[in-house]
Amino acid sequence: MLENLNVVQILRVGLAGLCFLLSLLAFWLIQREQQRPGNPRSGILRSIYTFMAINMLAALLVGVAGYAGPRQKTAAASDELTSPDYLVDYTNYFVDVTRWTPSATAVDITRSDYIRKVTNTKNDFVIHYFTTGKDIKCQPITQGTQPTFDGPWQEPGDKRQHYDYHLPVGNQPANWNELVSSRFTFSNGFSDPQHEWWQANVAYPAKTLSVVIRFPENKPAKKIMVYRILGNNRKQQITDNPAVSPDGGYTEMWVGVHLEGKSRIEFAWDW
Repeated sequence: MLENLNVVQILRVGLAGLCFLLSLLAFWLIQREQQRPGNPRSGILRSIYTFMAINMLAALLVGVAGYAGPRQKTAAASDELTSPDYLVDYTNYFVDVTRWTPSATAVDITRSDYIRKVTNTKNDFVIHYFTTGKDIKCQPITQGTQPTFDGPWQEPGDKRQHYDYHLPVGNQPANWNELVSSRFTFSNGFSDPQHEWWQANVAYPAKTLSVVIRFPENKPAKKIMVYRILGNNRKQQITDNPAVSPDGGYTEMWVGVHLEGKSRIEFAWDW
């Protein structure tokens, strides 16, 4: 499972990378247990719930450690991320395609960001979304700062529906930080039964981006490609850090470190 995973690069981000690797190993152990013959056992289901709880706890520990840990003033490293307004310590995506059928193509995507405001800018935290389908619904999960989801609208020459995820934190002082999670439901944006794609928007520089995509039991991913799209829409295939699957295409995982702002990561798959 770890053959194509860049472990060294993941561990470079510190506790966040370690939490990701531990979660990946825990998932692999659960997946191996599920491959045992016979009907699913209640113990396995409890293990899955425990696995999810541990992941949430690990994410909170990463956030608390980043906020409360000692901060040393050192010279800026050559690869240190900088921003005029916000930095993201980590972004976690869970793309749930398991409910997909040819007649019911809704997909739920849960996004969690640990955001830090690095200046006294008055700009709010804004992420742009779009869909080739009918619409996107947004449901906040965390209880802190509540976002608005503005739209839809269409841009000239573009038939897609556009939205802005708007977190009103421009009045917060520098060094403000918070973990924010929301669930986005794409009503019918995944309608192609042969080939599909989805993009993770990296609006602000991010230390870590992790993506987990779960596919239906009767329709695993046969092939998945990962691309980097810069601000000028120039697409580059990522060949040195491919997505990995612990279970033959039913789950695909990818993690990137030190990502530039105003960029996107695209996942394209055959299924």
